[in-house]
Amino acid sequence: MSQEYTRSRPTPLRLSSARPNSCSGSPVIYLHVPFCGSFCTYCDFYSEICRTSQAFNEYADAVIAEIHSRQEELSMNMSAKDAVNTLYIGGGTPSVLPLDVLARIVKAVVLSGALPPVAELVEATSHFDEFTVEVNPEDIVEKGHEYVHGLLALGVNRISMGIQSFDDGILRWMNRRHDAARAVEAFRILRECGVRNISIDLIFGLSQLTDEIWNDTIEKALCLVPEHISAYQLSIEERSALAKMVADGRYVEATDEQCRRQYDALCHCLGRSGYHHYEISNFAKPGFEAIHNSAYWRRVPYIGLGPGAHSLVGNVRSWNSQKLPQMASNGSLTTYSRSSEVLSPEDIRVEKIMLSLRTDKGLKATELYSLADRSVIDTLLSESALEVHGTRIRIPEDHLFTSDEIIRELI
Repeated sequence: MSQEYTRSRPTPLRLSSARPNSCSGSPVIYLHVPFCGSFCTYCDFYSEICRTSQAFNEYADAVIAEIHSRQEELSMNMSAKDAVNTLYIGGGTPSVLPLDVLARIVKAVVLSGALPPVAELVEATSHFDEFTVEVNPEDIVEKGHEYVHGLLALGVNRISMGIQSFDDGILRWMNRRHDAARAVEAFRILRECGVRNISIDLIFGLSQLTDEIWNDTIEKALCLVPEHISAYQLSIEERSALAKMVADGRYVEATDEQCRRQYDALCHCLGRSGYHHYEISNFAKPGFEAIHNSAYWRRVPYIGLGPGAHSLVGNVRSWNSQKLPQMASNGSLTTYSRSSEVLSPEDIRVEKIMLSLRTDKGLKATELYSLADRSVIDTLLSESALEVHGTRIRIPEDHLFTSDEIIRELI
């Protein structure tokens, strides 16, 4: 291995001050980075195409101001049962941000009291059970090993890379900025830099995605041996370019039969290769299940930072407006606003059923019977649409493709 790949990491960033923290755990933290290099055909997540240092720094200033204003939430105590420390930086495309901008934000999270006070940033962030950053292949290839080493120096211990496909024609249709070769090259760079927990995203259910191309995509993904694979069926999101294509008659959706075949192939191939199918769309090598996303499915409190991010604390859900910060004429920075709603007991009941039954853990049988109609549960059990697993009830893998219909019957 060449010297370039084995060079030492950058000097750890030191914290100039630290606030006391008596917490046994912090809420799950999500940071939304609303920047992309291009808009994907299918995506309706809030993002802006922007690569100016001014925009990046104004965004960081706004997020840091939000962190300061929400210090109490970020440092709140949690019960031992639910105490997890995770930071997930998603988007958008976080890998378009320069390292110094990311470092400013991560430092602000640490100084908010969400983690124990220590001298060095990487020492503080090592207290995260999981610290994930989403990246795109083209950014990793273009920025190279130094950028990845910089992420590791921040304390990042998990990388989620949006590959989506290993077919160049499909990638062009998606308006992705990488090709299959770059995806493989980016994965190699991550490994050479010492990243030992890599998740990759794939998409199936496109009408032009033949079973042959999909099976080849699965095999190429498995050849990389990632610790985690997320595979999502293409959906038509209202504000996406794809929705307009459908409305204009320029795209015809895949049939349910095609989507079912591709999902079944996915489950079979990944199961055969030792991946644990722990949630409808997620597969992991044992011990590499996503801690952050699993907290969502358990309705653990979480804090969302940045424009468009959502939070859940107790029975209150809040969300930030989808608006980038702007500099006013007087030199002040205008930031995004927050809205909130109090969830009703019925809202919470429905969420518990919907989220828990996405996973292979399901719900405790006693809890499910308290949340849904007994006769409906018993009927679904008799039809094998639900199954008893120890003291819990879950949707068996061969019925996960129709989980939406099963859950609708229960709620």
